[in-house]
Amino acid sequence: MRISIAGGGSDLPEYYRLGPTVVVAATLTHRVHVCVADEPDRAAAALEAQGSEWSYLLSADGSAHHPYHAAAAATLNLSRLPHIAVGSPVPPGSGLGGSGAYCVALIDALLQWSGSRLHPRKIAALAFRLEREVLGRTIGQQDAWAAALGGVQRMRFAADGSATTSPSSGLSTALTQLIHNGLLLYRVPGTRDASRVLAEAPRVTPDQHRQALDAAARTEQAFLSGDIQTVGAVLRAHWARKTAANPAADHPVCHRVEQGSAAAGIHGFKLIGAGGGGHLLIAADPTALDLAEAFLHRLGLIRVPLRLSQEGLVSTTGTGEPGRQEDKPCASA
Repeated sequence: MRISIAGGGSDLPEYYRLGPTVVVAATLTHRVHVCVADEPDRAAAALEAQGSEWSYLLSADGSAHHPYHAAAAATLNLSRLPHIAVGSPVPPGSGLGGSGAYCVALIDALLQWSGSRLHPRKIAALAFRLEREVLGRTIGQQDAWAAALGGVQRMRFAADGSATTSPSSGLSTALTQLIHNGLLLYRVPGTRDASRVLAEAPRVTPDQHRQALDAAARTEQAFLSGDIQTVGAVLRAHWARKTAANPAADHPVCHRVEQGSAAAGIHGFKLIGAGGGGHLLIAADPTALDLAEAFLHRLGLIRVPLRLSQEGLVSTTGTGEPGRQEDKPCASA
């Protein structure tokens, strides 16, 4: 999964169709695991080995009617589906790009099961197409690209939807330093459907497109500075713009955090992802972390370890022959 650093939202076609946009995302150690097999117990056993806290198993018959699984079958031209087990340390709707990671892992596992393989870049493009075009969900591209490639990625989306990505070692270093100096991740009670939140956003105007580009550039530079107070200021400004443009992105807990932030040594925060629930990224004074942590705990928020991952899609390859009962391909993204 991922946290969006800069330019989040401008990975939607509604933005980049007006001109190229830039998004920066950092991949986390949190993963979505997908395991498939011709026997349900084999799929379940393979998933259990991944140690997921949240999981479900769909039989082959059930998978055929599951919207994502049916869309994947149509996208990959599969005449049938295996049993599919899915697991993750966090539930869907948590703001960390879980659906994009899920689609990347699902496509890769099904490709292995059918005897095919594709480069992670092609899988990322297919995963976005599956959600956006086949399922008609209002989602952007960054989640699939971050899940497939890993690391801290700087992504440029052209007006035609094509993506150019490059890892940013400078941002990776700066983020690592910030994580040790007051950059925190907290889980917000409840989850939300990102597509529904984004669908309520108003039509993007050329002026909003320009503002998004300017804000992304300022945010990227703030993170590169490595200064937690500067990061807090851009997070605060970002969240104010986002909720002003789309009130559906807001969450009641954000107002409570805002009211007590000064006394708790919190410089700024934003809800990760589309908004409406999930996880908060918080910039806190490193000399007063006890105050911030106690305050956030009183609000019912749960601290989540914030760790970066340089790995994207990870596959466990089966025999590559479809229909073999000993096959249990797994993919994690």
